[in-house]
Amino acid sequence: MRNKNYLNKKLYFLFFIYFWSLVLNGQNITPEADINRAYEESKKQSMQNPLQEVNIDLEKAYQSEDNTYNRYWFSYGLYNQSLIADGLGDSAAAEQMIDRAIELLKPLKEDAESQALLALELGYSTRFKSYWSMINLGRNAYRCAERAVLLDPDNLRTNLALAINDFFTPKIFGGGKKVESHLKKALQAPISQVSELVPNWGKPNVYELLVKYYRKNNKQAQAQEALKNGLSEFPQNALLLALK
Repeated sequence: MRNKNYLNKKLYFLFFIYFWSLVLNGQNITPEADINRAYEESKKQSMQNPLQEVNIDLEKAYQSEDNTYNRYWFSYGLYNQSLIADGLGDSAAAEQMIDRAIELLKPLKEDAESQALLALELGYSTRFKSYWSMINLGRNAYRCAERAVLLDPDNLRTNLALAINDFFTPKIFGGGKKVESHLKKALQAPISQVSELVPNWGKPNVYELLVKYYRKNNKQAQAQEALKNGLSEFPQNALLLALK
């Protein structure tokens, strides 16, 4: 049975502290939009400060009320800051943040969105680990992605998580067989309204991976069509523009 607690708007009052802090700062935006804004600012400034400030607020919300919502967005914020730190050459800080991001989501085994994000975080964390740790983390990432799809088979991010894990699984271990089907299913997933306070990220990544998958398998016409469709929907997306 799918867990719908994550989508329940009745949880809104539990997020009061975080959103009230945004209102006080003149920001009427969701945590996702706030994290994305800070991520872009951090990239432009080549520093972690913008994301770090957002994560301080997210941590306060989580410490005030430990629930699925606050764990998810704090984890997502740490994941994004880890990417910035890694890009700036601070691998120690990046590893520390991604490890904490992972720990926040581990207990949320019945939440599809959390399992999908956890799968991506586990996969990313392998870059900081030893060979044997990498193997174990890779297996766990795939299991989380499979569990996410089982919990919510029509979700964009659950299908994206499984497609990413399958894409990077070597063919000798059976990888590559599920990529296209799950990416296509991800593109067919309904898009949540921003006002619903649920995740909306991932669709440009679906197009990006679909293009890479087709090119890897010498399907240039399909790759070009996927890129065209992606840029039609997200004309300013850096990931897609880099594929032109």
